[in-house]
Amino acid sequence: MPLRVQLGASVTLPCSVDTPIPLHELEVQWMRDSGSLVHLFLEGESRPESQSPAYSGRAEFFTEEISKGNFSLLLRNVTTEDRGMYKCVVHTEHESNETNVTIDTEWLVVTGADVPVFAYAGEDVILNCSVDTHVPLRELEVEWMKTNEEIQVLLFMEGRYRPESQPERFRGRAEFFSEEIPKGNFSMKLRDVKTEDRGEFMCIVHTDRESVNATAYVQELGMYNKAR
Repeated sequence: MPLRVQLGASVTLPCSVDTPIPLHELEVQWMRDSGSLVHLFLEGESRPESQSPAYSGRAEFFTEEISKGNFSLLLRNVTTEDRGMYKCVVHTEHESNETNVTIDTEWLVVTGADVPVFAYAGEDVILNCSVDTHVPLRELEVEWMKTNEEIQVLLFMEGRYRPESQPERFRGRAEFFSEEIPKGNFSMKLRDVKTEDRGEFMCIVHTDRESVNATAYVQELGMYNKAR
């Protein structure tokens, strides 16, 4: 199974032997499937000067573990470009062996609004929620909650909007922008703002591996006056 890593996190790529090998007989190469060199151990020491520039300062051995037969590699600040297969090749004077490790990245970023949305009672407002992920839409679950009352306002699940889940209070007033959902825009339009709508709303995005949320606030100012 691939190692699933969040973007920006660190991961250890495992590679070890049962019996320690004398360091002077040992050469360890970590390679990408593209052929680029991730790291090299040769003639008793690490050789960072041999690394591909993409891994300089990000990939390193656990130096104190090498004499024990542990050639695992620490990769920091994982990026989307790091996805793919890695090969650990261990050479001695008499033989060579290798093992493969695959990295897959988890990417889920949810962005809301930085400032409250101000509205008069009776106006319509838009509460922003933008989702950046490589997870397919059918694997996402997105819900808008009125947090102080723990009320589910809107739900997107299994690839479609679920209006039947809405409470009566928000039915016909709260909705997604359906045509924007494929672009990752799960903003909510709230019609005819009422005094009881004031407060915090939360956009919560679930995948089968993680859950991320963003908040938005409605600040109601009073009665809407069309003449103003």
